[in-house]
This record gives sequence, C-alpha cells and structure tokens, in this order.
Amino acid sequence: MNSDTTGGKLLTSDVSAQLRPNSWSPDGKMIAFLTVRRQEFDLMTQYAIPNHSILYTMNSAGGDQKRLLDYPVSDFGWAPDSKQIFFVSAYENPERSDPGVLRGTKTPMAAIYVFILGTHQQKRVTGFGQGCSASWAPDGSRIAASFASGESSGIYVVTPDGRYGSRLTDSTTLDLRPAWSPDGNRIAYIAAATAAENSAAAGVFIIGADGTGRKRVSDRAAYQVAWARDGKTLLIQSTSGLELVDADGNQIARLTPGIDRPLDAAFTPDGQGIMFRSNHESDWHIYFVDLTGANLRRLTGQLTASQFCLSPLR
Repeated sequence: MNSDTTGGKLLTSDVSAQLRPNSWSPDGKMIAFLTVRRQEFDLMTQYAIPNHSILYTMNSAGGDQKRLLDYPVSDFGWAPDSKQIFFVSAYENPERSDPGVLRGTKTPMAAIYVFILGTHQQKRVTGFGQGCSASWAPDGSRIAASFASGESSGIYVVTPDGRYGSRLTDSTTLDLRPAWSPDGNRIAYIAAATAAENSAAAGVFIIGADGTGRKRVSDRAAYQVAWARDGKTLLIQSTSGLELVDADGNQIARLTPGIDRPLDAAFTPDGQGIMFRSNHESDWHIYFVDLTGANLRRLTGQLTASQFCLSPLR
C-alpha cells in the first residue's frame, strides 16, 4: 500500500508468508519472503530445522512466485545490485540430526551463504555458529557477518566469494547484527552481555571496517541498529523504545517514550521519518513518527501487521 494507506493490494494469499525488513530488492523489482507451502512439507520434514522456512521470490506486483532454494533458511538479505542474496541456514550442518534438534529443544549452528540469482551458484562464506547475521557493504564488495562458536564471538568482514575474511572484534560480549554505514567505512553492531560480569561491556558500538576506532555509542540493551542515509545518525531499537543518537553517542531524540519494544523500525526512503511495528494499542499495527518524535500516527487500520518492509524507491 502507499504510505498514505491508499492503494492496498494483496500480493499473495499464502497465510504462512513472512516478510523481513529487507525483503524488497534494492532496485524495487523483487520481493523475497519466507513461507512453507503444502508441497514443501516433505522438504521441511527432511531437514527438520527449527526456525527455518523456504525462501521464495516474486515480482513487486505479486507475480512470478518461485522457490529459490531446495532447503530451508532462517534469514536473508539482498545485495545492493539485486543480483545476489545472502542467506543463513543450518541445512549443511550434520548437527541438525541431533536428537535435541529433532525434538525442537536445540537449534543447530548455522552458516552464512551467498547465492547468485542469475547462475544459481552459491558459496558458504562463514563457518557454523550461533546468532548468525549479516549486512552487505554499500558497494556489494564485502559482507559484515556475526556468529558465535563455542566461547568465541565476533564481527567479521568477508568477501562474497568466501576467499577473504578478517575478524574485527574479539570480546567477552556476544557481538551481533552488524550494519554498514552508507559510506562503507564503519560498521555499527550490538554487543550483548552473556553474563552479569560483562554487562558493563554491552551496548551499541561502532568500529571501522578495518577494525580500528571501536567505540560505544549507547549502553542500552538494544536488539537492532540502523544508519541514517547521511551516515551521521543511528537509530537504536531497544525494550525502552526507539532513539536517535549521533555517531559520537549523543542522544538526539527519544522517538517513542511509553511504547515498549517497538519492532522492525526503519528510516523511510526519503529519510524524513521512522516506521515501526507495535502492539501498544492491543493489536499489532504499523506506525510513523518523524525524526523529532512528533507526529506519531498509525498507518494500518482494519488489518493488523505481523511484519512489513518498505519499498526502496522514493
């Protein structure tokens, strides 16, 4: 639908379809989503991996829906050129046959892969670990990745062909959800405390893409961080709401005081506001707020919203 709530159109009647905030391809032509359709029941039984679904793509009008891979994934993200996708999956990990995994009480370690849409070639670019997440560099030449294996956790930079990798962080925290700055020079990420004794080291950090200049910009227990288009401001999502801080850690605005745990927050394509999902009015709805925290308004009316993504086109 349009941002003024007009022009709503049903793209798929698949009730199990799940969007991600980055589902729309950067060129605006394709939408990727996760689902499990009737014809995939045997496939899901074969792999039996918790929190995994089948990756599909369709054009932005809802047509040409097709399965991209023959195994389930847990997350994905488009490359800037819209010709590649990274995905996260445990499908190659022999540990997925562990009795605990089959009972649903244990999640096997996953890895990050790159898939080329035109040739259907793919490459695993990380080892197996927990908490896998990734982000493409603005020019598509590198991927920032996070994963933990044993007692080791860190932020890495790897190339899409898997030939080059370097580790940027090595700390007592669980380093997660890297996000590239628009100029490709810095990476923001979340450091989560794994025990009470290292809670003072948790928060939101920025580090240079070469591993230098690491600094904390927020001590909040955040679960998502994103850069503004100007590369000067960070949007931080935490259980206490949304806030904007500058790259030095100075708070610019509290955007949603009184709204606990807003989800999927993203800058609008024009950079003039924030959209997010919340259930503070009972049902889940999509909301808009400007960069000062004013003009909060609900965008969804009759329909509730489990997930959403924004068109990259302004």
